[in-house]
Amino acid sequence: MTTQIDVATPPDTRASWTLKDAIWILGLYGTTVGAGTLFLPVEVGTRGPLVLILMLVLGLPLALIPHVLLCRVYMRESQVDNGTLPIFGSFFSGRGERAIMLFYCVTFFPVTLVYGISLVNALNDYFSTHLHLGMMNRGLLSFIVIAGLYAVLNKGRDRVVGTMSALALPFACAILFIALIQIPLWDFSHLTRAFHRSNDMPLAESFKNIWLTLPLITFSFCCAPLISPLASYYREKQNGGEQKAVRMIRLAYVAIFFSIIFFVLSCVLSISHETFVSAKAHNLNVLSVIGGDGGYRAVYFVAPFIAIIGMMKSFLGVSLSVVETFTRLLTPRESTPVARKRGKWLAFLVMSGITFGVVYADLDVITLIETICGPLIAILLFLIPTWLIYTRQELRALRGFTAAIVVFSGLATLSALFYAMV
Repeated sequence: MTTQIDVATPPDTRASWTLKDAIWILGLYGTTVGAGTLFLPVEVGTRGPLVLILMLVLGLPLALIPHVLLCRVYMRESQVDNGTLPIFGSFFSGRGERAIMLFYCVTFFPVTLVYGISLVNALNDYFSTHLHLGMMNRGLLSFIVIAGLYAVLNKGRDRVVGTMSALALPFACAILFIALIQIPLWDFSHLTRAFHRSNDMPLAESFKNIWLTLPLITFSFCCAPLISPLASYYREKQNGGEQKAVRMIRLAYVAIFFSIIFFVLSCVLSISHETFVSAKAHNLNVLSVIGGDGGYRAVYFVAPFIAIIGMMKSFLGVSLSVVETFTRLLTPRESTPVARKRGKWLAFLVMSGITFGVVYADLDVITLIETICGPLIAILLFLIPTWLIYTRQELRALRGFTAAIVVFSGLATLSALFYAMV
């Protein structure tokens, strides 16, 4: 049996601020600002100041608007008695519902594999390079890491988000510290020289670079996997409803946007273009560049911890909704509590087993992310919500200028992704 969600918001949502709200904001922050953020300055520094300007102008609206719209669609989805996460399921029927759940898992599960591989590699490197203990047994280390992460996921939505929030605070402080210690090294000539190089570029080439930068901006500020758990929490009775859920996303994105922009700007102003080009060629993140350029011994010692924390919270943030969705795939809606529990354990066993195997083998799944997961994420974030808005009567209130912007942004991002693959 299903019941329609009451999305009405209590009149005094500002006065009813709770610790849970702060935890959700930190959870959104933790999902977005992670290990990938450490590579962002290298990418921006390599491409030039035009990318930085585009991030300043388009970063917040291009990220915030589709996530808010995605949340509003989830909030209007029919609520099932067993409290499962909203993943567009009630807007489809029968095989369509299961197909959209499979699509969701295929979209985000490979991303968790990348985080798992990177986390184990970072720990192995830390033990051998910093502690001089030699290389750990990869099988044992992989098992301990994956088992520990899935043990946290097994605790449920609230515990996972709480863990991510606890990890987000030291990570935020770390990137703020790194940005601040570089201020004495700021050299605005890095930007002026880059602008001179851009002036020599034909106008058509400049517009092409702007177009191809859209995926970078979109995915640098993406926390789509956590929107479903957030919507699930806020549509529960007395938690504030749609208005408060949207407010948490907006507050989180203000913090996300300004922390990322300040971090990237500080790195770009203090590190030369040539250094960024070299770092990209060797697949190094910005912490390695700072340690080499400025001689900061502190960065050398804290860099592994920053990267490890970033990968842990990113793994948890993406995995939370994937595990729940895969559990639903293995368990019929009308199942008994015992059957649902059995399905959950089966989902954990399958996903953790695949993750352990891929992490232990240290497989190269980056190409899979770039060629398949990138377009699928863009489809899920931009196009599926807007398609539902214009084809489902229960979502007609969301039609208008905002939905049109999301459609245009999604098509532009997708076309840039496909062009880059050709």
